[in-house]
Amino acid sequence: MEPKTSKADFIEFLDYVAQKGLMPTNTAQARKAAAGKVLSVLSDNEMQDVLSLDLDSVMARFNNLHGKSYTPESLGAYKSRVRSALDDFSNYLKNPLAFKPSTQSRDRKPASTSPSSGQKATKDRSIDQPSRSAPSLGDIGPMSGSILPIPIRADLTVMIQGLPFDLTPAEAKKIAGVVQAMAVET
Repeated sequence: MEPKTSKADFIEFLDYVAQKGLMPTNTAQARKAAAGKVLSVLSDNEMQDVLSLDLDSVMARFNNLHGKSYTPESLGAYKSRVRSALDDFSNYLKNPLAFKPSTQSRDRKPASTSPSSGQKATKDRSIDQPSRSAPSLGDIGPMSGSILPIPIRADLTVMIQGLPFDLTPAEAKKIAGVVQAMAVET
């Protein structure tokens, strides 16, 4: 019996790894969302075997059709998510019992300084190391690409950009702490 490698099987796999706790739910959802968008450019025939796709070619088609709606960083994040998801799908089909998803480690040192001390957490530096200059986009790592509007007053909406799709509660609390430190008593 040949393994099922259609787009529908692939999307079902992403639901399965989230439901079974094999991967953080947010990571699986982010990969599923990226795959759904990127693979929307496929023909019916191409959807029958997603593992035989040339992802670079599919991304070029997606960029040609929808690229104006996305930043280069978002397109890069989509490609990375789809590539990781396809690799996991392939590995799962080869040996379901030995399957381990390819998710990034989220090991980080706890913050030991105040948010106003000028220290930044980046992908390659720990929180305890001071930032010598403003970080470049390469230092920050892949971003979600979405902008989250937060209306805080009738005449004021704050925009937050760069939140990862797999934001943990601890990371959200850290961001909230930085925002709270900015508040001014009136």
